[in-house]
Amino acid sequence: MKLLSRFAAALLAALLLCTSLPPARGTGSGEIVGYYPAWASGQGYAPRDLPASRLTQVNYAFAAIDPESCALVLEYPERDRKNLAGLRELREAHPGLRLVLSAGGWEHSRHFSDAASTARRREDFARSCLDLLRQEDLDGVDLNWEYPVSGGRPGIVHRPADRENFTLLLRAVREALDAETARTGRAYVLTATGAADPGFLDKIEPAAVSGTVDRLFLMAYDYQGPWDRRTGFNAPLSGVRSSVRAYLDRGIPAEKLVLGMPLYGYLYKGVSGGTDGLGGTFSSGEAVPYDTVVSKYLPSAAYRQLRHPDAPYLWGNSSFLSYDDAASIAEKAALARELGLGGIGFWELSQDRGAVLVESACAAFTGEDAPWYAEAVEYVRERDWMTVPAPETPVSRGELVTALHRMEGAPAASGQPFPDIKATDLCAQSAAWAASTGIVNGYDDGTFGPGDPLTREQLAALLWRHARWRGMDTRSGADLSAFADASAVSGYALEAVSWTVAEGLLQGRGPDALAPAGTVTQAEAAAVLMRFHRSLER
Repeated sequence: MKLLSRFAAALLAALLLCTSLPPARGTGSGEIVGYYPAWASGQGYAPRDLPASRLTQVNYAFAAIDPESCALVLEYPERDRKNLAGLRELREAHPGLRLVLSAGGWEHSRHFSDAASTARRREDFARSCLDLLRQEDLDGVDLNWEYPVSGGRPGIVHRPADRENFTLLLRAVREALDAETARTGRAYVLTATGAADPGFLDKIEPAAVSGTVDRLFLMAYDYQGPWDRRTGFNAPLSGVRSSVRAYLDRGIPAEKLVLGMPLYGYLYKGVSGGTDGLGGTFSSGEAVPYDTVVSKYLPSAAYRQLRHPDAPYLWGNSSFLSYDDAASIAEKAALARELGLGGIGFWELSQDRGAVLVESACAAFTGEDAPWYAEAVEYVRERDWMTVPAPETPVSRGELVTALHRMEGAPAASGQPFPDIKATDLCAQSAAWAASTGIVNGYDDGTFGPGDPLTREQLAALLWRHARWRGMDTRSGADLSAFADASAVSGYALEAVSWTVAEGLLQGRGPDALAPAGTVTQAEAAAVLMRFHRSLER
């Protein structure tokens, strides 16, 4: 940080900045940063929908650089100001939340090199940043230059001097913010982003950059994508670990580094070769938000859920889908905690509207108690019965029958009694086996409905029939009269529900509700399977 003309002013600014961003020291007490893109509000995800209670900072993306003046400007002023007003309302409800304007990104980095090329332009750019912060009542600026020296979107201006000029540009903005802090007493933050490829560190001056910014957001994703020749993982754990180590080895303090994680994956189509699609060639690829992974691909019987030490993935229908789930993103957040990083962050929040990944990562980073289902999820994952990619989402009938089949060692079965299951479906063998043993009967019309959400009374019936097939004594039964909705249990499932409650396999939802028609979440299914398996082993 450069000294201001007056020592007292500089000292005040430094003190204010130090107190606004306490360093993390391996305790998970650092920053939780989420990017909120301008277009999200037009897709039904408003500022009020953000998981603000989990965040310390929202980066609003993106402001652009005017090609003539090299000033930072709002790209779509009417829309942007409406979004920023919504974010300010969010900050009022969550006083500790900081609102930061992010500049550039993939689409708007074209003129960063121009803005940084001379002292005059750098000063003008810094002044424009401060003007926008004042006008929109924001707490700081984030420079997302993709990328200095080389790389980035076609058409981006590059200069060999970008390496040194990036530092000078950051210092110009830092000086403008510090001067405003000294004048008003309000602390402003300055952050920047860095690419996952360690080669990015040769395009900047790592020590000088980290000494100027409050935090450096490591974009630890896009390790592989549709631009490559073969399929691979978007954000492999081993790659993330290597990137963090490279940044630390180049002298960037751990407490300055925020580990950025993706809330999206990549779908590759027309895949040929590889191992279960991994490393195969492909004809096309596209980004897929986590919400779409959960709603469209995970419930589909056409895809197998697989797990590599680096990441989970789906394979089927000649398609390979690399994504992060609650477990894999928690591993990365735990790595950030272990290494004492300054925080964790997400690109971008509208892709995880239920905050499933955000919640999992935050819990791992802050060291909160493990969720109630943690043991059960680990239990079924270790045995390869279920992967549980999204614990709070419904489990399908096909997934549950597949888990029971795998619990029995996946014995071979022939024929397929259900017309809505194809031989290539993931649950085909499992459904055929379950039908041959009498564990499943299907619907009255002869179909099975493999993608239908499993209800609680259906789960009870499956377990009861499975136990009878195993030769267990299923004569015990609980008095269901204590449950206000006992009369809602279907006749076919009454004995099964009574038995599962008596055996402690199925528990009420609340003190007096069975919710027999309620859907079973993946977490609940994992817990019941763990209890059931232990009872079988007794």
